[in-house]
Amino acid sequence: MRLDRYAMAGGVAACAMMTLLATGSVGASAHPHHHGTGVAHHPAAHAADTVPAGPPLPDGQVFLPPPPGPDTAQRAADASIFAATRVLEGTPRWKLAQADNRDTPAHMVSAFSCAAGFTLPPDRLPELVGLVTRIEQRLTPAVHAQKMLWNRPRPFTEAELPTCIPLRASLRQDPSYPSLHATLGWVTGLILSDILPDRTAWIMQRARVFGESRVVCGVQWQSDVMAAWLNGGVLYSAMEQDEGFRQEMDAARAEVVALHPTMAAPPADECAVEADAAAHPPQ
Repeated sequence: MRLDRYAMAGGVAACAMMTLLATGSVGASAHPHHHGTGVAHHPAAHAADTVPAGPPLPDGQVFLPPPPGPDTAQRAADASIFAATRVLEGTPRWKLAQADNRDTPAHMVSAFSCAAGFTLPPDRLPELVGLVTRIEQRLTPAVHAQKMLWNRPRPFTEAELPTCIPLRASLRQDPSYPSLHATLGWVTGLILSDILPDRTAWIMQRARVFGESRVVCGVQWQSDVMAAWLNGGVLYSAMEQDEGFRQEMDAARAEVVALHPTMAAPPADECAVEADAAAHPPQ
């Protein structure tokens, strides 16, 4: 499967783009909204009793740029990419985006099997899955606060076009910028890159594809995902300074290194789909 389907289905993309223009979404503003009134909170955002302890995380409203403003080239590019990627419905790339929507810690670990070069079974990696779980609990409130600051609408709220997953009410109400899903995927990639440094290029390629699946799925804008990659890098760098985090990393590293020689390569057909997705990013 190649993304030159975009060219073959140019008429479909053009019609979709016209829909976005007709609804005014290309010039729509992501209104800053500092208190979150009228927008449902992420279900994990208030689970303060489950948030692991640690040093304060960097403030995203300081280091992240705001989402693209109205009438900017980047805002128009976001709309164009959203429209163009709708033609991927039903393709292997679309199905990969559906699989990547499962952002549980266990799935995110197993999703990096091709990139690691050997199967990563979550049930045999309790230290690694536990670490990713605690990171998700730690980062979710921080990213939620970033989302509420900018309160950017999701792409599908501005044009009725296909998405790769059913749209729950909670997703419709959850702001789009930056992507929590892509932030967690990027951090998971950084963890595995530290554990398997010889596979860093492939692991971070998969982390990129994991984030791009949100764009293919139609649930987030391209700039939401690009901000998430910056977000994940900064937040991971901050967590690395914590001694408790480093100890957990050591335990996960020992677990993965011990498992590696016993595991077979992941299915070649799955790896081929991921490689094709990496070679043809949304554009």
